[in-house]
Parts: sequence; C-alpha cells; structure tokens
Amino acid sequence: MILKISNCFYALVFLLFALSGCQNQKAEQQKLQKEVIDQHDVLMGRMDLLQENKSALSLIENKLDSLKKVKPDLDTVQLKTEMIDLKIKLTNADEAMMKWMNNFNTDYTGKNHDEVMSYLKDQKIKIDSVKTLFDQSLSKSGAIIQKYK
Repeated sequence: MILKISNCFYALVFLLFALSGCQNQKAEQQKLQKEVIDQHDVLMGRMDLLQENKSALSLIENKLDSLKKVKPDLDTVQLKTEMIDLKIKLTNADEAMMKWMNNFNTDYTGKNHDEVMSYLKDQKIKIDSVKTLFDQSLSKSGAIIQKYK
C-alpha cells in the first residue's frame, strides 16, 4: 500500500513538472512572438512615412532648377542621383516589409517547441533587418527633405 502511494506521489510530481515545463515553453514562445509582432506593429505605423518621403523627394527633384537659381553652386546632378537612390531605398524598405508580412506564419501545427522557437528567432532577425532598412532610408531621406524643402 505504501509503495503504491509513493508511486502515485512520484507520478503526480512528475506530471506537475511536465505541465510546468509546457507552460514555461508556451510562455517563452508567446513572449518571443509578441516581440516580433510588436516590431511589426511599430514599422506598420511608419509605412505612410516611407511614401510621404518618396513624394517629398520627388517634389524636390521637380524643383531642382529653382533650387539651382537660389544656390548656383548646388550640384543638382549629384543631388538628383542621391534622391533617386533614396527613393529606391525607401521602396526597398517597403517591399521588404511586404515580403516579411507575406511570409510570416503563426500556424505552428506539427512543430515542436524547439522548431517554433527557431522559427520565431529567425523571424525576429528578419523583422529587425526590415527595421534597419526603415531607419536608414527614413533618416537619410528625412535629412535631404529638411535641407531642401
């Protein structure tokens, strides 16, 4: 009788540890997924700014002749090249975000915890890379816009 009680006790303790481990894994997974989604949400809030900066660069590009009259030493060819490059970078940031969103999948059916965590870590790296594209293109284009608006 005592042997059966101690076996039941050990089985119950084992079960509690197993359940606790599953809950910890689930919490770890949810935390990382939240970090990825939060980064996405921040970038989504900046999507309009990408388009606004592209438009502002085009407006400046269209008035290069007027700028040259005000600032005769302005190298408008170099400035135009720089603005074209910046518009390409803004477009690339936008496209990288669209690509990431189209490929991101939260259906983890058939995946174990390690596979899910590996996937989410990879997605975190990718969305952080998109953030870098956003930051660089918005910063550089913003500086040109401020200077020549």
